[in-house]
Amino acid sequence: MPRRMFRPQSATSRQESEMAAKSLRELQASGSADPVQRLRLLCLSRGANGILGLGRLFRRMDEDGNKKLNQEEFILGLREIGMEVTDDEAKDMFTKFDTDGSGSVNLDEFFVHIRVSLTLI
Repeated sequence: MPRRMFRPQSATSRQESEMAAKSLRELQASGSADPVQRLRLLCLSRGANGILGLGRLFRRMDEDGNKKLNQEEFILGLREIGMEVTDDEAKDMFTKFDTDGSGSVNLDEFFVHIRVSLTLI
């Protein structure tokens, strides 16, 4: 069996791992906290690819290709990534994310609400 050499993590990889672990602990402890905060923690617990992957997921959920998600697409996207929310929580989140009141959420609106304060990292 070949012997594996120890390769130290880069500072960036180590910080990402620490952020993901911290976010996962907070997510597990948060229980019934604000659904937007739970979504943020869910993304962060998946590391750097969490938020990028969520953006890809939402673009894929955009069935009509208009670069906007209606309420049904938004809620299906949340559930597909494993976000456990009640119908009322999901509808409330959609309303918060739809800042221009257009009845749809574009990726800019989504990322404005999901962005993380640097003090959380």
